[in-house]
Amino acid sequence: MIKLFFLIVWTFSSFSNVFAQEKSVRIDSLLQSAVQRGMFNGVLLAAQDGRIMYEKAFGYADFGQKKANTIETGFELASVSKVFTAVAILQLKDKGKLKFDDPFSLYYPDFPYKTVTIRQLLSHTSGISDQDIENQKAEIPFKDTYTNQELVTFLSQHTFKFKLSPNEKWWYSNTGYALLAALVEKLSGKTFDVYLQKEIFKKAGMKHTYLKSDFLNTKPNFPETSNYDYPKRYISEREKMEGSKSYYHTASYGASNVVSTVHDLLLFDNALYNTTLVNQSTLKEAYQSTILKNGEKNYVWINIGGMGKAYDGLGWFLFDDESAGKTVWHTGGMPGCVTILLRNVVKKQTVVLLDNVNSEGVYLTAFNTLNILNNQPLLPVRKSFSKAYGKILMKDGDEAADLFLIENRTRKNLYSISENDLNNLGYDFLSDKLYSQALKVFKTNIVLFPESDNTYNSYGEALYKIGKKDEALQMFRKSLEINPENEDSIKAIEDFTK
Repeated sequence: MIKLFFLIVWTFSSFSNVFAQEKSVRIDSLLQSAVQRGMFNGVLLAAQDGRIMYEKAFGYADFGQKKANTIETGFELASVSKVFTAVAILQLKDKGKLKFDDPFSLYYPDFPYKTVTIRQLLSHTSGISDQDIENQKAEIPFKDTYTNQELVTFLSQHTFKFKLSPNEKWWYSNTGYALLAALVEKLSGKTFDVYLQKEIFKKAGMKHTYLKSDFLNTKPNFPETSNYDYPKRYISEREKMEGSKSYYHTASYGASNVVSTVHDLLLFDNALYNTTLVNQSTLKEAYQSTILKNGEKNYVWINIGGMGKAYDGLGWFLFDDESAGKTVWHTGGMPGCVTILLRNVVKKQTVVLLDNVNSEGVYLTAFNTLNILNNQPLLPVRKSFSKAYGKILMKDGDEAADLFLIENRTRKNLYSISENDLNNLGYDFLSDKLYSQALKVFKTNIVLFPESDNTYNSYGEALYKIGKKDEALQMFRKSLEINPENEDSIKAIEDFTK
């Protein structure tokens, strides 16, 4: 009987190992394909129940020195850093130092936006908009080196006009997370970097994670990537993101600035499954959609990339589809950096993807890795047609661009063709006074989207800017034939008659 029991256990274990190896092979094939297409340069880790099923590094951490990425390489996390800010707030809630529905002004009485709550800051529904602040900088003196506490004071001393009211709509806000970091400092009595180190990184066993800034005297004792990106979407060669191109000159934290490794992020993931960091009841609340004042879920997007609906909890995005288990996650992106942390908290599956060249399609690549773990079909990972087209047009000219268009306009499994992306490419060329390329792109957009009034309007604007007013007028009229209510075309024609 005992022998039979061990035989059954051994057989089950053998089958499990076979299935794990099969999934590892499929994940590797997925990654190798992405690398060959120029769509991944970094590290991916996949784990089940805290056990690593796949980990591999690809490409270079430093292209100039030909220094390869490794599993131990540290990557700038960009907005994945926000999960640590959120966890800090959850910890303070567990300690009774705050409540999610407390107004932020309860702790900063001079803060003028009295109805903004901690819950709204966590879920990007506060109405405090980075864009609105940016647009009013000319009217209100602003510097880029505020500490977290100075930022609160600055926002308290100047009245900004925000388009959205609190809890009206989801609107991503880096400023909101800087405010949360200020609150962590005030209630804990520790600077934000010290708090993260003592209360999160150390408790989770994360020895290769730190808060990076020009204002902190922090020197990591582990290898770290450099970031690379294209200076323009039509430029073919990436350049190093350093100096003024780096994102780490700010003295306020909370929205980004954390550097970590895939292994440390797995340790963080494991620590969230016990009471090391946060009570499970608090995490359960964080993993639920917040509700807008109209009673609807706080949706982040609707089926972008085919990944399905997603909404915002308290520091975590959440997929609406839970058929394979509840998945909580966060993404990060900035020039030269794109990151994602995916966690199926029902099946204890984890996917960490860190990339230091801002590769295309990596969120889908990570999502497909999770699909492999769950035996789900893979989604197509497409490159941006407009970026590839713009690079060829700029480097090799019209004929090469035409050939690329002919060969790839119907290859929808490889390229995503977007009217809006092409339009943006055209305006990039136009703003840089590359008029020939701009006209070419706008004309191509008309070929691909002949029923769009906007394509004719944009082409008309470009023609008008270079002095071809008669041709521009024809385009504005064509735009109105398709859509008589196109306000830009109506105004343009009115300007012709003045």
